[in-house]
Amino acid sequence: MSDINLFGWKMGGPSGQDVLRDVDPRMTIDSRAAQMEALKSADALLWSYDLSQRLFEFKGDLRHLGLPPLWSRVFLDDLDPAFEPGEVDRLDSQFRALEVHAAQPGEGHIQCLLRLRDHRLVYLKGRKVSRGQVLGLITDLSRDIGLKKAIGKTDHNDGLPLQDIHTDPLTGLLNRQGFLHGAGQVLRKPGDYDLVVADLNRFRRLNEALGHERADIVLELLALRLRDAFPDNALLSRLGEDEFAVLTLRGFPRVSERMRNALERPINVAGFDIQPTFSMGAVSVDGGDQALEAAELLRRAEMAVEAAQSKGAGGVASYKRDLESDGLTRLALEAELRKAFVSGEIHAWYQPIVNLHTGRITGFEALARWVHPRRGVIPPDQFLGAVRDLGMMVDLGTIIMNTTVRVLGKWKQAYALPAGFFISVNLSAPEIERLHLIEDVSRLIRDAGLPNKMLKLEVTESDVMRDPQASARILEDLRTAGAGIALDDFGTGFSSLSYLARLPFDTLKIDRSFVNTMKTEASSEKIVRSILTLGRDFGLDVVAEGVEDMALADRLAALGCQMGQGWGFAKALKPSEAEAFLANSLGYKADALSA
Repeated sequence: MSDINLFGWKMGGPSGQDVLRDVDPRMTIDSRAAQMEALKSADALLWSYDLSQRLFEFKGDLRHLGLPPLWSRVFLDDLDPAFEPGEVDRLDSQFRALEVHAAQPGEGHIQCLLRLRDHRLVYLKGRKVSRGQVLGLITDLSRDIGLKKAIGKTDHNDGLPLQDIHTDPLTGLLNRQGFLHGAGQVLRKPGDYDLVVADLNRFRRLNEALGHERADIVLELLALRLRDAFPDNALLSRLGEDEFAVLTLRGFPRVSERMRNALERPINVAGFDIQPTFSMGAVSVDGGDQALEAAELLRRAEMAVEAAQSKGAGGVASYKRDLESDGLTRLALEAELRKAFVSGEIHAWYQPIVNLHTGRITGFEALARWVHPRRGVIPPDQFLGAVRDLGMMVDLGTIIMNTTVRVLGKWKQAYALPAGFFISVNLSAPEIERLHLIEDVSRLIRDAGLPNKMLKLEVTESDVMRDPQASARILEDLRTAGAGIALDDFGTGFSSLSYLARLPFDTLKIDRSFVNTMKTEASSEKIVRSILTLGRDFGLDVVAEGVEDMALADRLAALGCQMGQGWGFAKALKPSEAEAFLANSLGYKADALSA
């Protein structure tokens, strides 16, 4: 028999064997019939894609895609009737990116979850094997993900399907109960094991922006990546909504590195390019008769995750004994924090915002600081999480806004403030949704006699996108009440540009992650340029955050950025220090201030 060539993959068979005799009981893996039967049983198709002609060629049962059996060669655009709207366009964008960025064969990979018109989910994965050709596999996941529904066996105790007890229905991985059960069995065997728990950062923002169904697609794809990265004997789990775990024998590279390499690769869903990052907690354990209980091992790993999260997005931490005392410290922190709100320990400090072309002050951003009587100044990253968990974000916002309005009223009387001067205050999601927000802001502005937009309210993309229609009404009412409206951390969220035109923003703030990396990453400067162009097109002021030195300030000014804030000008200042900075920038002399 001559060798079979599927898209350039050479599959030879034993000499003299008739590959068309698919009913032969002696069918071997080398026969074409066996290969096609294997694809059929796995609900999979082989595919080849010609980048220049935009032409697909399939091998296998085309009914998996809902296509006519004779459509073994089909142009990409002709797949539209089989897929939900927008899915083929999303696939096309990935192929175009592969054509541009992967110059050499073997460098570029593609993987994508796609929805068919009949709501089935398929997973397309491939690799660029030549300048113009991509090869891969497309698999129907519907049967795997919904397998639990077809299992007739039940547990005699509660009558529920066994698959429901131990398996996460969305991803097919073990759920928490199933993981604990499986880990208990694994740990009985001697060996050196590592458990890593990975928490997906900012999943709430992703869920709010994309919607639950598309966010679920991201989770499904992450689960597939875990399966690809680890051997079959590894224990894989989705412990919670956005938390994954791997328990496996220790090896190299380390489990956390393998997880990060697998999970932290870009994902394109519904036209959004998403860069997932994870905070990871690791713990090592010896298996055997004296092994830890699975629940205790998992508790330690999740404590390590909390330690990693305190380092910022993408952190990793290993379990250590001192984490136990840290847990008790958190409880003490929360108790002290409640008292701080009552005893007046929460203050507003102010970071200057400077005109990059003139160097003169244009405004400030109000930032929360906890001035502890014994521990001194506690920065927000050490207590804002606790404030959020305690449900006290509205209380915090009220303190900062009331204090800031009093400061503005005082400065307006004492100084000839420049036109357009403002102080911005962050507005959290709970504040946006609270009753009487509009009335309270209107009263504060009116009673202090503030000019229009002197008090500016900053919102994030994710908070606005929780309910864009309701947010639009609230923000419009706030603007009518006399407040300016700024969109904070622009470029890090997932909002549609159409909402940028419909929502009443007057200011965009470029996230510091782009500004800080302008010197080292050309892509960051391109993003900054794009945001500046967008601001000009929409008639919006633009503020660059994270300006850490004058060279960066000069570069931003050359690009046309109007305003900047960051340690290159000043850190957050106490009210008295901020007033001195303001007066100096406006040309007031020290003796005049003392008078």
